[in-house]
Amino acid sequence: MLFTDPADQAPAQSPDWPMTLLVVAVCLTVIASGWGVSRLVLDGGSQGASTPVDHPSPRARPPAERPEEADPADAEAVLEAAAEELRSSPSVQVSYAQYSQGTEAGRGWARAGEDLDVEFEHYHRTEEEVEVFRYELAGSGHLMTAEKGLNGLTLLDPPTEADLRLCSVDFLLATMDALVESAVGLELVETEEVRLPRGPEGVPASTHTAHRYSGNFPASMGGYDPDTGDNTLTRLPDAEFDLWIDEDGHPRRLSYETADGDGETYDYHAVGN
Repeated sequence: MLFTDPADQAPAQSPDWPMTLLVVAVCLTVIASGWGVSRLVLDGGSQGASTPVDHPSPRARPPAERPEEADPADAEAVLEAAAEELRSSPSVQVSYAQYSQGTEAGRGWARAGEDLDVEFEHYHRTEEEVEVFRYELAGSGHLMTAEKGLNGLTLLDPPTEADLRLCSVDFLLATMDALVESAVGLELVETEEVRLPRGPEGVPASTHTAHRYSGNFPASMGGYDPDTGDNTLTRLPDAEFDLWIDEDGHPRRLSYETADGDGETYDYHAVGN
């Protein structure tokens, strides 16, 4: 399976938060006065074998075994425990890169944690170098702004399935959950060192001893259409993956791609801290 490490890059700066929250308040005032706020619609997805996702995956899952209790050779138990560890972590930061037919098609980072001013923050840069910021605010819903396609900060009301996936903490959790729910041929490959590049907001590079697992699963890849201002969500029916889980049970890297070279690489920073 081809694999390309995301290159180190300086993290994008979020819009100034006092001004952002002021704009949010204006948006909500506009809604209260009866003005319409533009909503985003789910795009039809990329061409070829990829098709749009129709329904979200179920999130329910029985309690997982604690990571330290799982035998590395028991791939299913380790995977379930790692997904639960990710879900229960007080702070999670992820950087990622996307690929289409083997070339980079997007890049970004996302984070959620108790020390943030928002429930969730997600930065994305398209292959056309359009920057997109997505947020979830307690009591305000899902919002986003982009350099092209939107007129300022936009409240997504009601949000589409793609909006919910890309503008909430589900973005950090859904791919690991999909592995738990639908991975086939899951097996332990080897134990090796994995080096994560520098993460968002100054998270330093780090190296971890990790167990690498492989298999196949149906993936879903998010995106943004700058011509319409729409969030997109595309199904990749059969993707081969490699997953690195460190000795403490934290997921550290997940890389997947299809036979056509479509896929993503996630680096999980600050998990469990």
